Amino acid sequence: MSMPDEVPVTITEQQLGELEQRLREAFAAAAQSVTPTAISLPRLAGRPEPSWRPWLPWVRSRRRPWDRRLRLPRLYEQVLIPLAAAAAVTVVAIAMTVVVPKALSAARGSHHAQMGSAPPHPAPVAHASELAAGYPGHRLPSGPTPPYFVGIRQLPAATTSTVSATALAVYSSASGRVVANLGQPSQGRYYQAVTALGGDQTFVAAAVPARGTDCRTWFYRFSLSSRGQPTGLAPLSVPHVIGEIGFNNNNALAASGDGNVIAYLASTCTQNPSSHVGVIHLDTRKVRTWSTLWPAVPRTLSLSANGTLLSFVGNPSSGTGGVWPAEDAVWTLRTDAAPGPVASRYQKVLHAPGGVQSAMLSPTGAITFAMTARTNRRNSAVSNPHLDAYDTATGKPLGLVKVVRYASQNPGFSPDASGQHVLVYPGNMHFIQELNLTTRRLTTVTVSAIPVAVAW
Repeated sequence: MSMPDEVPVTITEQQLGELEQRLREAFAAAAQSVTPTAISLPRLAGRPEPSWRPWLPWVRSRRRPWDRRLRLPRLYEQVLIPLAAAAAVTVVAIAMTVVVPKALSAARGSHHAQMGSAPPHPAPVAHASELAAGYPGHRLPSGPTPPYFVGIRQLPAATTSTVSATALAVYSSASGRVVANLGQPSQGRYYQAVTALGGDQTFVAAAVPARGTDCRTWFYRFSLSSRGQPTGLAPLSVPHVIGEIGFNNNNALAASGDGNVIAYLASTCTQNPSSHVGVIHLDTRKVRTWSTLWPAVPRTLSLSANGTLLSFVGNPSSGTGGVWPAEDAVWTLRTDAAPGPVASRYQKVLHAPGGVQSAMLSPTGAITFAMTARTNRRNSAVSNPHLDAYDTATGKPLGLVKVVRYASQNPGFSPDASGQHVLVYPGNMHFIQELNLTTRRLTTVTVSAIPVAVAW
């Protein structure tokens, strides 16, 4: 009777353990059964039985030089056969230590996949598996360039609203032209920030009321079709938070690569120039915030792929002094840190002469990409900012990535889900730049409408 090509088999963890024990016992018994007398080497066909055995005492008494050749049979019996037995035992031992564990591990992986759960002890992500050649000791993941990106466009102010009127557009990454527009989520609300949510062309946009009567931010989720058309606009599972997100803070909204955590920066809508950084855990719908004090005005928020580490750029949250671009540094914050003042939770990663303009984390958070200001000594004009890679834990430089040849105060960064590609946008010019962090290739694309914030 013929069997089907594929028969689903369900095996329990207990059965896997019993199978492992039986295999080990069987291999152990096989190893113990191998003895010198159990192994016989084949005799060549047509070779007669040696006839020198009766004359062996006489040969030994003569002690001629050629008697070494007659000692070969004893060498055969006392050396070669035991060596063959030992080699066989070694082969069995190797099979027990290499083949069996791998086979059982594969069986367990298949078992857990069928049960819909992960193995009990998943391998941790190694620090050395992050970035590619050019960043010593690290390697970047690879992925295709996203075909579209989403941008927030500022509209001419037609009302007396306290919030700038904005619109959301979908751009072609290849041509820079607008291929679709997304209407306002509701009357009287304008989009202020947008971020990609995972790697399947899903996005989250933040909107605030046109008039400052309700200090809240609403979140909406939508996707792009294969032709860049926005579909499925709906409120996020956590529909709103306290505070207002503004588009003038580059990357005031960020999401983790796995699509489970969102980070945002919101003002408190008071005369006191303070704000707070928050994270939303979509699986639990819990929100956690950390307060900031002037002159800290965080921008270019970035999350590691698993959402455990947040980075941003800004002045220290000291509560004293003015906002000085030269004091802008890169800070990191654990997203599981207790709520409270950000100054008691964050860590300084990098400060460079002239200040840091923008920064972002690599997928594991082990590397920080930062654009540092280069100023002219005569007129303090910013020119040719450098994008470099740094070790997040130590701040140690890992090498120059690219020199971006345009003058802009604080360009925005927007990485894709893979972390290999990043959009660099000046926010005030008719172009954006697409940078491949692995190859260091920089492509400039002219845009038909200037975006003040982008995501892909």
